[in-house]
Amino acid sequence: MPLIKSEENESGFLLLWEISESLEQIIALAQEFAKDPTFQKITHPKRQKEWLAVRLLYMSANCNQEQFFYNKIGQPCINHPQYHSISISHSSNLVGIFLCRDKMAGLDIEAAERNFARVEKKYLSTEELELAQSIHDGLGWFWCIKEAAYKAAGIPGLPFRDKIKIFLREDDTLGV
Repeated sequence: MPLIKSEENESGFLLLWEISESLEQIIALAQEFAKDPTFQKITHPKRQKEWLAVRLLYMSANCNQEQFFYNKIGQPCINHPQYHSISISHSSNLVGIFLCRDKMAGLDIEAAERNFARVEKKYLSTEELELAQSIHDGLGWFWCIKEAAYKAAGIPGLPFRDKIKIFLREDDTLGV
């Protein structure tokens, strides 16, 4: 398993895996999960790999299958003595989980080559668009920030453009 990042701090634990294995290789690593009825319903090989990779990642964080579930709105949840919440993201061949100790977790991974300009007006205010355009890959960064905040909020249908605001702080860092 090519774990490319494993970082723990006071907020939580981030794990990232770059999927380079074939589906057969991942199934060999995750035989117990490949028998799961949910996995059996997934037909697309890329989605199968992502689903198995997520389970291998939370096992790497000393979490087990019984501690992991989805709530009624489809948000991933964890019942763990050390972690309060979990967020999952995947894009291209990268899969990640973020386990948060005391807040709601939000993680988003996007492919750098994605064309965010096609939807910029749907998720950015005029001020945010101006700020994003002044930052290298700003449209992608702002999308990921808003998506992560959306996941952490756990409110279905929360409007990205109007309810999640990104701003530049006095110390030149971004705030939400």
